[in-house]
Amino acid sequence: MAGHFVHQRQPVGRYAPAASPDGPVTEIRSMGERFDPDGADVVTCRQAFTLLWQALRRHWDDAVLMGSPSQTGRDLWSRTIPTTGKWAGGYPVLSEELRGLLHATGGQGRTELILPPRVPERLPALVEYDRTFACTKHLWKSPVGTPRRITAAAFAAMTEAEQVKALMACSHWNMRVTVPQGWNHVGLLPAPVTGDRAWTYPSEPGTTFTTWAGGAEVHLALSNHLMPWKVEILGGLLFEDGKPLDEWGKRLKSAWADLTNLSKLHGDERQRQAAYLASRAVRSVLLFGLGGFAQRPRLVSGTTPLGETLPAGVEILGQDETVVTWQRQAGFSRDPYAHPEWAAYVWSGARAALLDTKYRQGKEVIAHAGALHAKPGTVVYFGTDGIALTERQPWPYRGEPGDYLLKGHLTGPVEHPTSQEQYLKLRGLGRAELAAKGAEQQ
Repeated sequence: MAGHFVHQRQPVGRYAPAASPDGPVTEIRSMGERFDPDGADVVTCRQAFTLLWQALRRHWDDAVLMGSPSQTGRDLWSRTIPTTGKWAGGYPVLSEELRGLLHATGGQGRTELILPPRVPERLPALVEYDRTFACTKHLWKSPVGTPRRITAAAFAAMTEAEQVKALMACSHWNMRVTVPQGWNHVGLLPAPVTGDRAWTYPSEPGTTFTTWAGGAEVHLALSNHLMPWKVEILGGLLFEDGKPLDEWGKRLKSAWADLTNLSKLHGDERQRQAAYLASRAVRSVLLFGLGGFAQRPRLVSGTTPLGETLPAGVEILGQDETVVTWQRQAGFSRDPYAHPEWAAYVWSGARAALLDTKYRQGKEVIAHAGALHAKPGTVVYFGTDGIALTERQPWPYRGEPGDYLLKGHLTGPVEHPTSQEQYLKLRGLGRAELAAKGAEQQ
C-alpha cells in the first residue's frame, strides 16, 4: 500500500509492489473526477479521453493528461507562464500570513438552501438554471503581486470615484454590513459561522455582521438595483490587476467549445456522447485546476504509542489498544502554484454573478439574469453555479459561458426540501422531467 486517499465520493487507491515498496506506484482513480459516465460503456468513455487529449493538443501542442483534473489543469497553466515582461518566469507567491488570511476569509462557491417562511412550504414548481462553464467568465483579470493594505481611514478619504475604482479592481475587503430595513430578497454577502458550514448569507432586515468579501460582491451590495446595503469598510487588500489566468482560460474555453459543437453535430451517436463527456472533462480540468491554486495548509498524520505525550497542536482521529492516530497542520509550502488570491477572486466574481449577470452586445447591456432579477420568495437553492426557483425566468440563453441554461423543471406542487440531499433528489426528478418533455431552452 502506497498511501490511499480515502474520500466518500472520489477515493484514490495507490499500490506499490511488496518486493519494491519504493518503486513505481500504480494509482486507481474514479472516472467521476472528470465526468459522470451516465451509463456510457467503456469504449465510449475511452473515446472521451481520446477526444479530450486531441482537443487539448489543438491548444497546447505538448499537452499531457495527468493523473487528475487538478494536476492536468495546473500543468497546462504552467505552459502559459509569460517568458517576457514583468512576470516572466512566474508570479510571486504571497507570504504565509496573507495566504492564511485568504484561506480563512475567502469562501468558495455559494451553497444555500432557503427555507420557509422565506419560500412557500409547498413549491408551485422547482425550476433549475445552471451557468454554462461559468468560471471562464471570471478569468480575464486576476490579482498579482503583493497587495497594498487599505485602512478604514484611507478608504474613507477616497473620493467616490476612487472608492468605486478600488472595489472594481482585484481586491478583498473586511467590512461591517447591515441589511437595510425593508429588504425582502436573498442575502448578498457571506457571513462566517462556526460548525459544518463556513458561510451563511444573512437577509433579515437590521442584521449586522462583520465579514470579508471580494470587491465585486461589495460593489453589488452597494449599487444593486433593488436597495443599497449599508457597508462600512474596515480595511482591505488592493492588488495590481493582471492576467495570469486569461490565456489558460481562453484555451480551455476553446477546447470546451470544440467538444460541445462536436457533441451536437457528429453523425455517430457514440461519438456525440464521447464528445459531450470530454467537454465535461474540460470543465473539471478548469474547476479542479482553479481549486488547486487555493492550496490549503498541508496536513501531516501520524501515530503515537498509547500513554506517551502527543505532539503539540494535533487533532486526534482515533485510537486502538496500542496507538493514537492524529493529524496536524504543517503550514504552507512555497509551491509556485500556490495562489489562493486567484481562486478567491474568481469565486467572489462567480458568487456576485449568481445574483446579477449582465448580457452584453458590444458595450451595451441588453438583458439581466440572476437571483436579484427573480421575484422575492421564488429562489429556493444556490449551488455554486446554479439556482433553483419556483418559476421559469425570461433569461436568454445563447450557449455562451456564463449564460443561464434551463436544466430541470419539476412540476408542482412540490414539498419544500428540508436538506441538501432532499433537494438533490428533487433536482434529479426535475432534470428527468425536462428531458422527457424535450422542452426548448428559453
